[in-house]
Amino acid sequence: MRKRSDIHTFEDEAFIKRISIMSAWAFLAGVLATLLLAAALAACAPQRFDAWLTGLFADDGEGFVGFLKWFGWTAVAVVLSLVVHELVHGALFKVFAPRGARVTFGANWEKGMLYASAEGIVYSRGHYMAVALAPTFLVTSLVVAAGFACGCPVAGAFAATLHLSGCTGDWGYVREMLRDPGIRWCEDTSWGVCFYGEGGAEDAARKGDAGLHGGAEELDDGCAPTPAKGREDASQAPAPDEHMESEVRP
Repeated sequence: MRKRSDIHTFEDEAFIKRISIMSAWAFLAGVLATLLLAAALAACAPQRFDAWLTGLFADDGEGFVGFLKWFGWTAVAVVLSLVVHELVHGALFKVFAPRGARVTFGANWEKGMLYASAEGIVYSRGHYMAVALAPTFLVTSLVVAAGFACGCPVAGAFAATLHLSGCTGDWGYVREMLRDPGIRWCEDTSWGVCFYGEGGAEDAARKGDAGLHGGAEELDDGCAPTPAKGREDASQAPAPDEHMESEVRP
């Protein structure tokens, strides 16, 4: 098993720029979808429109207070969605990891990012994609559904938009895996992720073209993974090369 690439989430300026652009596009698309929903509700089902927003058009002077309540509860929904987002990551990290694996949570306030980490555990490509993408679909859908259930569908859609714009770091990981079909395993770390591919003769042949095409790196230049044994295809990870270092690179 040889390291192919890695992402230092909080230090890789190109990665940060890329996910920032994706966040901006996700936000714009979400705002457009929210406005279309608001227009559709106003035209076809005004009784379903957020009551605190309709108050803005009233003459009793309470409209602004209602808007502040709407804004405040929307902010609470966004914060909760981000917390649940990380809990979903953590739950799937546990599901796909060996028994007794430890999942930790943290934040990089300078970059404005929350994260969940299963330090040193190697997951299969499919499992890691599931961990990365689950909050995008699950949490976003739950926020929209909660908005309708609480009688504030526009607030729910806007909160879902803000949540979705915070999912782009996960999308960045998936993008790297889709760009490199040779990635078979992913090691989660507190600073990002290491990606691994097959070792042996196939990689040796690939390494011969490294000067022209950028072949896979040796593991002694990368991380030292702890394969997630005993769980489906994660257990198929081959033993690392004998020259692999025993400590995780900080």
